[in-house]
Amino acid sequence: MTASARRDITADDFARDPHAAKYRDELDRHPGAYRQLFALLNDRANEQRLVDAEMHGLPALCGVVRFIETDPKIVAVLAGGPSSFRTRQTVGVAVKLKMAKLGWHATGRKGAVKGSAHFTKAERYVADAAMPATAALPASPASRALAALDAVSAIGDIDEREQTGRELFEALAATRRSEGRPF
Repeated sequence: MTASARRDITADDFARDPHAAKYRDELDRHPGAYRQLFALLNDRANEQRLVDAEMHGLPALCGVVRFIETDPKIVAVLAGGPSSFRTRQTVGVAVKLKMAKLGWHATGRKGAVKGSAHFTKAERYVADAAMPATAALPASPASRALAALDAVSAIGDIDEREQTGRELFEALAATRRSEGRPF
């Protein structure tokens, strides 16, 4: 399973999370809108926007609200009258699940979502803290290598990423063979 796939959220995540499971009926009522929402939240650029918003003192939702509010399928549900309150809550739960997968947790505080047509406030998040004893240690070569592979996985289109991955692994295998080490 790729690092990206581990970070993706789906309707199954709603089923596994006790709080999110309470919103499963909303997903079932509007499957197209929520497939679209998950696609938006799982987009690598939008993952970064969620984190960037928090790092700039805004709720994570602020980083992607314009994309949510301009998607026709999602907006149709958001503008659906009295049931739209439940939809907004469900969007918030989806963002919470996504942020958890990105290594952030809810603070229990809300922040203003300025310039939004459908959201007035949203949850604030804080990055999960590293253990104090290991915080000062440099990243291991393995963790640096995994971070580099993760960064490479965001470059270009899928064909370019697959080609780059093959070339990297071929180069690594050749290096290990030349050193007499198993791959």
